[in-house]
Parts: sequence; structure tokens; C-alpha cells
Amino acid sequence: MSFDYNVLVIDPMTGLPIGACDHHQWFERYIVNTDDFRTLNYALNPSINMRAPINGFDAVQIWIAEEPIQSTDPVYGWQVVVDPNRVEEVDGQNTSFYKIVFNQPVRIVLPLIEVSYITQQPYCMKCSGLGSLNDFKIGSSGTPGHVTQVTKLVQKALKWVLTSQDPFYPPFTCAIKDYVGRKFGLQITETDVQTEVMNALSNMQQVQQAQGTVQTLDPQEILKDIVSVTVTPDPNDPTSLFVSPIISNYSGQTAPIGFTLRTNQ
Repeated sequence: MSFDYNVLVIDPMTGLPIGACDHHQWFERYIVNTDDFRTLNYALNPSINMRAPINGFDAVQIWIAEEPIQSTDPVYGWQVVVDPNRVEEVDGQNTSFYKIVFNQPVRIVLPLIEVSYITQQPYCMKCSGLGSLNDFKIGSSGTPGHVTQVTKLVQKALKWVLTSQDPFYPPFTCAIKDYVGRKFGLQITETDVQTEVMNALSNMQQVQQAQGTVQTLDPQEILKDIVSVTVTPDPNDPTSLFVSPIISNYSGQTAPIGFTLRTNQ
């Protein structure tokens, strides 16, 4: 038995992120400023207070020596205040930074202070600023989310196209990944890329047809036609190729399975 887990970034039908990132930064390490013994500084770069801007004060959490510390704690109480010394421009807009300050001086030897908070997309280390997570999506039940219907068809088609090695079934592989880094126009051409994609999808189509003789398949998950395969060089980067296949299923739906291939000049 096999399971199809959701690893797609974009919903092929809506064009929207499937695994939208919440930009929650967990357990960043901080130290107490030795000048005032109140302000926290980022442990990896003590010259700054917070590594990234805070987006929502209610989500800020602090742990000292692995113990959660409430902002109202009588000894280690803290607050979030504006950092007047740091403003950065992102996408043409000024982004304000904040800092965490204890209500009274805190003098403890080598404390392990960890901070969790929500930041803005350009500063998010979880998604690297992409806005979505290309990883297993956890469902409401706490288990990896399964995909079905059109999304499953798209994910399976991408798997066929991007599988470059399989010692058990070598005919079912695609050489497309072998083109990465090769010289476009000399060693490979647009036709080469189109041919490999077409062959991979044709193999998938034949396997599904054989599979359908022994088990019932969802019409939305069966590849009916390879509508088109276009390969377009990036006008701003001659080393990048936009590969844009479009496929259809037996429910009359079409879906794109685009990806980018990087070559050499």
C-alpha cells in the first residue's frame, strides 16, 4: 500500500500556497545585555536586539533555563518595547523593530534564554522568506496530510518527471534532472526537455491504464491527455528555463505542473 502525502507548495487549481507558513520562529537564543542587565540581545549577533521584527506581541513567549516565563513574573517580568535604533526598509517600506526588556535588572550566570515569536515573511527562517513550506503538511488530526483528486494527479506527474534514478524500474525514469548545469543550446535544447517530459508522462499514462484494469481509480487522478509542454527561457536569466506542462484528467479538468530548470550558458 502506498500513501500520497501532500508536498506541493502551490495548489495547481487555485495558484495559492498549500502550506502557507505562519512565520513562527521557535526557541531563538538570546542573552542579557551586560550594560543594563535588562535588554535582550540576539545570541548569534549581540550587536542587535531582536533578529527579526515581531509581528504580534501576544505571540511572544520566553523561556529561561527551559522554564516558561510570564510577562507578569515578579522577578523576571518583561515587556516588548520599540527599538528606536533600528528601522529597516523592506520592499520600499520601513519596518520597525522591537526589543524585549526585563522590568528589573536580571543578573544570572550564563542563562539559557529562548524566545519564540511571529515575524514577517522576509525575515522568516522557517520558510526562508518564500511564504510557504515545501514539506509534509500536518493535517488537523496531527498526521501528514494526504492528497486526492487533481492535486494527487499533479503531484504524481511531477514525481514521474523528476525521478531521475530508479534501479528497479529504469525505464520509468526521466533524464530531466541530468540537464541541470549543462549548457543550454549546445548540450541540451528546448526540444530535449520537451521530449523527456513527454516520455515520462506517457509512461505514467500507460502504467495508469494497466493499473485501471485491476483496481478502481478516481477519474480525477487519471492522466488522460498531455495537453501541452512548453519550455521558455527566462528573459532575465538565460540559465533558467520555465518548463510548463499542462495535463488533463478523465473529469475534463486541466492542471499545470510547471517547474524551473537551471542550466549553464
